Amino acid sequence: MKSYVVPFTALLLSVVVYFINFSTLPYLNQVYNFLRLAVYPLLELKGNIQENTRRIVETYLFLKNVSEENNRLRKEVEEYKLYKAQLFACENNLKSLSQAMNIPFNPSKYSIVYANVVAYDPSGRDTFVLINRGQDKGISEGMLSFSGEGLVGIVDSVYGSSSRIRTVFSEEFTLSAGVGDKAYIYRGGFPTGSLLHVKLDDEINIGDVVYVRVPGRTFPQFKIGTVEEVYHDGKGFFKKVKVKPYLDIRKVSLLVVIRERL
Repeated sequence: MKSYVVPFTALLLSVVVYFINFSTLPYLNQVYNFLRLAVYPLLELKGNIQENTRRIVETYLFLKNVSEENNRLRKEVEEYKLYKAQLFACENNLKSLSQAMNIPFNPSKYSIVYANVVAYDPSGRDTFVLINRGQDKGISEGMLSFSGEGLVGIVDSVYGSSSRIRTVFSEEFTLSAGVGDKAYIYRGGFPTGSLLHVKLDDEINIGDVVYVRVPGRTFPQFKIGTVEEVYHDGKGFFKKVKVKPYLDIRKVSLLVVIRERL
């Protein structure tokens, strides 16, 4: 019997407290208000501490990521400086060789425009991108665009201050391309493009680089992609060659347009 006294008493007191509004009692109401005023600043301080801590952690993570990205970019800049020095040495050697052999040497100097990508293909097939440069910067249809070593595509529509670039993923994209010392036609597609008119005896292997090759021009050999699949379906005299584009278009935010039409 005694074992039920304490629980029963606690239950009874809880019922009494539930039905009696102590805040209406004059003395208890003052105590309640005092405690509320005393505790509220502490709760507010706790909330501020939590919010400030969250902001500090977010700022730290952001600055950490920015620092890592800056270090990566600095390394790339140093590498590009080295490449530039190497290219300068090669150019001087070619000049000396051309003078010795009495062969004209006129390296191309291209005018370029930097542009930001402002919109992607909403279908998810990455067939085009929109950039924030257009007629106001001398861009016209037929100009190539690239990012790093990779080809983005070709300008197919130009407006006042924006342009549309048809990418290497578009089935309407075709361009002269090369693999090794062989010339082919690259046709775009999603998720892979293809090489056209590849003869059965042409040696093309998975992993080979497909690059821009413009006949009679000295355009830089930007990477279009890499050979992903080679097979013969038993029809005709040509192989089927699938090409995986080099760039992930969705990760391209800044690109370069060469202001010279093909």
